[in-house]
This record gives sequence, C-alpha cells and structure tokens, in this order.
Amino acid sequence: ADFIRELYAKKTFDLADGGNFFLKLGRQQVVWGRTDLFRVLDVINPVDYSRNNIYDELQDIRIPMWIAQGEWRMGGSGSMQERNLQVVWNFDKFRPNNLGQCGSPNVILDAGCFFRGMANLWDNGGTVANFAGFSAPGTPAPVDGVWFATNFGPNQIGIRKVHLPEWSLANSQLGVKFEGVTQGGLNFSVNALTYRSQLPSLRSINQVAVNPFTGAHGNSSPFSGPAQGIPTTNLIAFDVYFPRVNLIGGSMDFQSETLGAAFRLEGALTEGEEFANTARPRLYSENKVFRSVIGVDRPTFIPFINPNRTTLISAQLFYQHIFDHELKSMPGGKVGMPDWENNYIGTLLIKGFVMNDRVSPTLILARDFKAHAWAIAPSVEWSLTDDLKLTFGANVKNRDNQSRWEFDDCRSCNPYAPYTMYTSGAGTQGFAPGSFGLSGIEPLGRFRAGPIGAAWKENELYVTLKYKF
Repeated sequence: ADFIRELYAKKTFDLADGGNFFLKLGRQQVVWGRTDLFRVLDVINPVDYSRNNIYDELQDIRIPMWIAQGEWRMGGSGSMQERNLQVVWNFDKFRPNNLGQCGSPNVILDAGCFFRGMANLWDNGGTVANFAGFSAPGTPAPVDGVWFATNFGPNQIGIRKVHLPEWSLANSQLGVKFEGVTQGGLNFSVNALTYRSQLPSLRSINQVAVNPFTGAHGNSSPFSGPAQGIPTTNLIAFDVYFPRVNLIGGSMDFQSETLGAAFRLEGALTEGEEFANTARPRLYSENKVFRSVIGVDRPTFIPFINPNRTTLISAQLFYQHIFDHELKSMPGGKVGMPDWENNYIGTLLIKGFVMNDRVSPTLILARDFKAHAWAIAPSVEWSLTDDLKLTFGANVKNRDNQSRWEFDDCRSCNPYAPYTMYTSGAGTQGFAPGSFGLSGIEPLGRFRAGPIGAAWKENELYVTLKYKF
C-alpha cells in the first residue's frame, strides 16, 4: 500500500490564549530538517532505496507510516515572531529502510547482494577463500605461508536470523520539536527523537561451534591437542538487529541580503548506532555519531539559460564524525571500523527555469571526498500540466582510487587454532583469536566506497512520467 503516499485526517482547535492546536492523524510523511539529499534530522520515516538508491527525490521514496502529529502554535512573543511545539508519535509497526534486491539498479552499497549471499551461506553452506592461514608452531607466520580456501556446511557462517522488532508501545517512536522565528527573521528548530535504527546491524553469534577442520567442538587443534588455554572468538556468522537510537539536534536558516543568498544549517548527535568493527569480538561496536549539513542557495542570473529569470545555484557540504572510532594496522591490512572516522560529501545543484517555468534543466554534481568518488546527474523536467511531469536525464559515476576502499574482510576472523591469527613477541610465539587483517573490497569495502562509489559501474539513462492526484 506504499503507493498511497498520504491518507490522514486533520483538525485545528482554537485556544483561549489566541493560539491554536493542530492535530493530524493517519498515514503520512513527517519531514524534519532543511537540507536536500542527506538525512540528518529527517529520519522519522524510513526510505525505499530499492527504487533508485539516492537518485530519487526523498518525497517520492520516503515510506509513509501511521503517525499522530500534534502541534501547539503559540504565536508570537516579545522576541519571537512565531513559536510552535510539535509532538510526533510514529505508532506504526517498525519498518526498516528498503535496501533493494541483488541486481536492481544502483542498489545502495550493493547491500542486496551481500545479504542474499550471507543468508545463502547460512542455509546451504559454501566456500570462503583464504580462510585458513596455516602455520604450525615454529614456522613463519601465515602472512609468509599459505592461505587455504575452506568449505563450510549449513548453519556455520553467514546470516542466521533477522530480529525485526515486533509491534509494541516500547517499539514505537516518539519525537519532539520546538520551532521558532525570531524578530530578526532567523528560523530555527530544536529536535529530539527516540527511534529504531532503520539500517540493520550485524552482530556476530555467540555460540560453541564445530571446528570445520577437526569436527571437534570449541578450539581444539589437530596438531596440538586441546586449545592449550587459547580463547576462542566469535564466528563470522551473524544475527541482524535494529537497535534503539536517541537523537538530539537542531536546524536554522537565514537570509543574507548582502550576499543575496539563503543559508541552511542542520546538525544532530545520535547515540545507539552500531557499526561494523572487526577489532571487537562480536564484530560490531556502538558509537555516538555527529552529522551536520551546511547549505547555501543563491538565485543568480545566467543569461544563456534565461536572461529574464534567475537560475538557482545550491551547494551543500555534509559532514559525519564517529566518536571512539577504532582502526589499527595488522600484518594483512587495516582492522577495526571500515566507516571513515570523518567523512565529507559535497553537492552542487544548478537549476534553470525556461518556458514560463514549465521546463527546468538541472545539473547535480556530487563528490565523496574520503571515498574519492563522484557523480554527475543532468536532467530536464517538463511540466506538461499542473499534475503531469515528464523527466529525462542521466547519472554518471566514477572514482579516482579504488584501492583505498580495501578493508579487513574478516576471512581471518576465525576462532580455530591453529588457523587463528599468528602472533610472536620477545621470546614468545603462538596463535591468538582476532583478525589478521586480510583486505579486499568485499564485504566491508562498501562502507568506505559509500553510496556513490559502491555503484560506480552503474551509469544510467532514465525517463520518468509522474502524475500527481
């Protein structure tokens, strides 16, 4: 029923103090924030990325939810032109972002293929390349030795189960926003939200496993007998969770008459988000994250586009910082969190208007500075009527240096002596659990490539016909 974008009832109640109370109940989209493309505060509704990754407008790919929205419109005061207090209760059954199926166009982070492959490994088994790096005691470390492909049977590695939150009051989502306009014309908001992460988190399974090399339980070695006190790590097998996330943030926008431009700022701090982390025993960690966007919009006359009408030039810079980021070097490569500790993505939009604003040529440029990936998206929108719009365009993606995406792929995150990581020190040597750091593009390199880089081979031409009713 997602084609029903909105279906709600609304009512405004006048209050004795001159203000009013606005109530809106039903299937709807609630939009927080003042920026385009990037979701910093705008996280109340999940998103359907299966349509075309980030290359569709958010208003078309937000998943509508059953939401109750109340807004106390208090009016002005001595220092404020307007004051509003909004409460949003998303009481619908939890739904995550739709990440798409393997093989669909521009599948975000190529996630569909990863999840399908990992689920198939758990159900049916499979072969993992370079899983066993064997060096018997007293021989060179595995990095100087040989790595073997390893066959696994069903129910040993992969994705075992998805823990999708059931409906309950505890799993509903609640947000509060105070919004105001100062006498000087500054628009601002202060936001708080508790919600379930719309992106999945993979947690390594805690279980006693059968050693695929010996058939024995635990960490026994065919060469040294029992494990000799060496602790085991978790398998590269996972359950999927959607953890509770708490968010606080705010936004503002203001006009600069001197520059002839409007500025938009937005920021949010979250706690409870989970990230892949091959330095941790369960292969994930919980981290606080700060995200922000600054945007500048300036109408500018560009004569060759339209000498009588301004062209919109809009630039945005997105920043993300992960607190307590973990990254260390091992003999095989980097181990820890594949997501960048600090990441920057910039966009530039140039949008013209011709034929009495019925035709709008647009050019969007995007650059992921840490991934060294970029995209160019030209398009033309033609409003045939007030309700019927035809759009045709393209998006082209590329990258500068794919090798910087390589990251610990956790093939060496196995708990079986003597196939665990080889360590040696002053007068000592032995095997220890943990990742040796074997690197590759799959599966974790997708987080370093980002949504632009992960789809760099998928350029496209498209035609869209949209009817609004």
